[in-house]
Amino acid sequence: MKTIVLLMSIGLLGWWQVVVPLQVIVAAAAFARGRWRLAVFSLAALAMAVAAVAAARAVVDWHPDGFGRIGVVLPSGHSALVVVAVTTVAALAWPRWSRRRIAAAAALILAVGGVMAVSGHTVGDVLVGLALGGVSVLAAGGVARFRWPRRTAPA
Repeated sequence: MKTIVLLMSIGLLGWWQVVVPLQVIVAAAAFARGRWRLAVFSLAALAMAVAAVAAARAVVDWHPDGFGRIGVVLPSGHSALVVVAVTTVAALAWPRWSRRRIAAAAALILAVGGVMAVSGHTVGDVLVGLALGGVSVLAAGGVARFRWPRRTAPA
């Protein structure tokens, strides 16, 4: 297989045209299996990643010279989306995690991050995108685990 075909195939996991439908499909599949928390996680992580990248890009646009000095020009939305997509699909496919599964998911995320760094983003852009995706996943995990306090009947 030619190298460019492999790189493009790996890079597809960060495209919003792929990730948005994938997240919706994962949410529907999780809901159909009775895993409504995973469905909430899937959609919340996607929304949070998109919002976080938009906010980061606005901050970078506000002061481009300062961020340009440290290598951040355009925070990578592709990198943020791949963290969300791989984490969500892995959670659907693997209800129980092991070290090997975590290593496989991390390797895939880093491979896409490497493709993004080679294909136009700076290393700083990719690292910021990966961090934003990770924060989005952690925040969405908190949203999905939130439980409303049960109301007790007045005495």
